[in-house]
Amino acid sequence: MIIDHIWAWRADHGNGGTVGWTINTADTGLLVNGNNVLATGLFVEHYQKYQVIWNGQGGRTIFFQNEMPYDPPNQAAYMSPNGLQGYAAYKVGAGVTSHEAWGLGIYNFFNVNPSVNTYHAIECPTNGGVRFHSMATVSLNFKGLIIHVINDSGATTPPNTVPSNLVNFP
Repeated sequence: MIIDHIWAWRADHGNGGTVGWTINTADTGLLVNGNNVLATGLFVEHYQKYQVIWNGQGGRTIFFQNEMPYDPPNQAAYMSPNGLQGYAAYKVGAGVTSHEAWGLGIYNFFNVNPSVNTYHAIECPTNGGVRFHSMATVSLNFKGLIIHVINDSGATTPPNTVPSNLVNFP
């Protein structure tokens, strides 16, 4: 299967009372359970939990762009099930042994509450068959932090719009 240039977007900013954390809810933008799926030009933005969950074997992504949700009201409302702050934008399931992705840009702009943070932008099993290349995280206007690029690797987003880059993982 090929996913070619999709933009999945949950509205989290807009006009008046038509959007908001409790008004238009949506957990995840894309869930991939099939094997050997190729995604090219994948844009998934503003969902309230994981933006992408990839459970299928042999998956590949070429270019992923993401903005985390703008509107978590506080850190308690934005905590992943593993007890870490926030949700990874791109999560590869724990049982996946073969996955590869190139060119991932993940941004945060927690403008409702700038003290909200995310522990990592990408979460994946650590094994030789799951590989990532050319990743960047950015804190837009320094509204919250992304602590690591992937798992426990990669620097915290600096206090400006300079990206934190990681060339390869593992």
